[in-house]
Amino acid sequence: MQGTWCTHVQRILLCYSSYVVNSYRPETDGIPHKCPRAKQPERSTLLARLEGRSSLKEIEPHLFADEESPLHGDILEFHGPEGTGKTEMLYHLTARCILPKSEGGLEVEVLFIDTDYRFDMLRLVTILERRLSQSCEDTVKCCLGRFFVVHCSSSTQLLLTLYSLETMFCSHPSLCLLMLDSLSAFYWVDRANGGERVHLQESVLERCSRLLEKLVREYRLGLLATTQSIMPMPKASDGPEGPGSACSRARDTRVDYVPYLCKAWQQVVKRRLFFSKDDSKTSNQFALVSRHLKNNNLKNHVFIIGESGVEFC
Repeated sequence: MQGTWCTHVQRILLCYSSYVVNSYRPETDGIPHKCPRAKQPERSTLLARLEGRSSLKEIEPHLFADEESPLHGDILEFHGPEGTGKTEMLYHLTARCILPKSEGGLEVEVLFIDTDYRFDMLRLVTILERRLSQSCEDTVKCCLGRFFVVHCSSSTQLLLTLYSLETMFCSHPSLCLLMLDSLSAFYWVDRANGGERVHLQESVLERCSRLLEKLVREYRLGLLATTQSIMPMPKASDGPEGPGSACSRARDTRVDYVPYLCKAWQQVVKRRLFFSKDDSKTSNQFALVSRHLKNNNLKNHVFIIGESGVEFC
């Protein structure tokens, strides 16, 4: 029964996501120099729609204080080694967005761009089911109706996809949050394809970064993007492993962090969150340090990951 239900939900999600996947055909259209524009609504109507986008102020009170909540146009980077909870945090925030207000959600739409081909729809459904007071198929389907996903297999395809999204942003005033997991997925491939010239290695990612900044600013969206550490995780300072070791590693990561993506991306990020995990075999504790890049404010957070998703300690 469970398998039949999961398959049914997968068909539902693929149906909703087909709009995004089929909206642009890179194999025939090539890389445009300007955003392809379908017939747009009148300017006054469009502005009214955009100004009506719901606030993300209550997306996660444990993670963002009132004055630090993501605003329309903000770009946040989730950075850390593989297996430190970055994608789980995206699932958690997705659920917070697409759940109905009666269940403590924001009841807004989310677009998820998956570049690692690791997006786990069944995991998201499980989180939704665990958080609904009365879980039923119709309620889950209603939540998934506010969720869109698209997969990209190269930086060029990512760029083409971004160019294709303008019409969707215009026609979906409830779409408030864009997620990208992960922006660093094609780093090594782009380096190899660019040869020894740095500007060729970074050219596509630079265009993606500028376009992302333009889209979130003009269409009043929030952007959460993950990036993966390419260097080994620095070890915590002296002392045995303990309950605070995850936070110690998060602080070490912040100190030793060296930007490796293009300058265009570094310039548009407003806040960077550094993720880490306690290496103890018996621990399911994760930590992150949130750093606001403008005022350099730092905040530490600890969380665990259970069947119902992220739970802050």
